[in-house]
Amino acid sequence: GRYGVGEAALEAFHRPRIEVLAAAGPDVLALETVPDADEARALLRCVRGSGVPAWLSYSVAGDRTRAGQPLAEAFALAAEVEEVMAVGVNCCAPEDADAAVALAARVTGKPVVVYPNSGERWDADARGWRGAATFGAERVRGWRSAGAALIGGCCRVGPDEVARVAGVLGRG
Repeated sequence: GRYGVGEAALEAFHRPRIEVLAAAGPDVLALETVPDADEARALLRCVRGSGVPAWLSYSVAGDRTRAGQPLAEAFALAAEVEEVMAVGVNCCAPEDADAAVALAARVTGKPVVVYPNSGERWDADARGWRGAATFGAERVRGWRSAGAALIGGCCRVGPDEVARVAGVLGRG
């Protein structure tokens, strides 16, 4: 969540990287797995005026960023940034993505990107994954109907699951 540095330091860290990437002429920049609204503000300052489309995707827990900020306020940061073509969440539990998709669409009016983890939980003590995967076709349909335009998977979501997503969306 929090890095213990201010927005100016975060911007100074990200700006040269964003400039190099933008100069390469990408189709889109993925500003992803952002845990903190402060970092999002810094990243948005870096892409503003670049002419390069970007999406902004937060890592979340419930209805908050990983740093504990209200997700609605975090999404709102991107609403008026012309370069941001989509907003959403990634690297989170599928159940956290469920409500976040509709919230992102409502707050920003932009297309939504969603690519959560499988739903299994990392057990640091046992150094292994626990529980059942909760990423599935029913969720994909719900995300699509709530406004998701870009749907995929993050940690522990493999090629077979991504192929099933494509099938559910009629693209497989």
